[in-house]
Amino acid sequence: MEFDEHGHVIWTPKTLYDLAKANRLQLVDRYLMTGTPWAFPDYGCYCDFLEAVAERTGVHPRNLYLRGSCQIGFSIAPHQSKCWTAMRVEPNPSDLDLVIVDEAYFTRCERELQRWEDRNPRKVLQGRPFKAFLRRQQDRQFNCCRDADLPTAVCIHHQDIMRRVAQMRHCGLHRMLSAFIYPDWLSARVRYDFDLRKLVEGVERGELPPPGDKPLPASDIAPLEDSLGRDRGSVERI
Repeated sequence: MEFDEHGHVIWTPKTLYDLAKANRLQLVDRYLMTGTPWAFPDYGCYCDFLEAVAERTGVHPRNLYLRGSCQIGFSIAPHQSKCWTAMRVEPNPSDLDLVIVDEAYFTRCERELQRWEDRNPRKVLQGRPFKAFLRRQQDRQFNCCRDADLPTAVCIHHQDIMRRVAQMRHCGLHRMLSAFIYPDWLSARVRYDFDLRKLVEGVERGELPPPGDKPLPASDIAPLEDSLGRDRGSVERI
């Protein structure tokens, strides 16, 4: 595997898939958690982005990185409609999926979320709030707090930081910014390893398209709603 002069990893869906089959953790440690994300033109812009997040969250830049298509250049989400598709640009650019690894930050978010859930137990939730609750329970198996599934009234300061940093357009255009928050590096690595295992299994079973020498073209009609079915332009949550 090689890097270009700006620190981007040079690869194709096929080379990434082959490495995922051969050694998933090596892929995670050496490439997926390092390098300049493809959404950023160069390493300097990426550093500016990390420093902007660090300044506002109190989390050191070394405890921040991106995942997803904006990091890799194409999606490796184990879903038929997303797998191997190229990172989207305007008019509907792909989101920046930030990973925050910090025990104190994770604990603050989880405690605030837990207080909300104590006041809003599962039995009173319906529709999208109930689906978000189920996704939060799945994420907790990996010690992960994903802000896309947070209620509106929870972690308001964090949500405001994500919006403000996104508006700075460090990558050259406005991309929505969301975060996966972990208490430690082991949890972040285990989640990545799980996702890669599902990717490989999906391809081997014929449930996902086989990887090629170039990403699949991004859909001209990109989804305009977030994971809860809301209009992403409004950035509204439960």
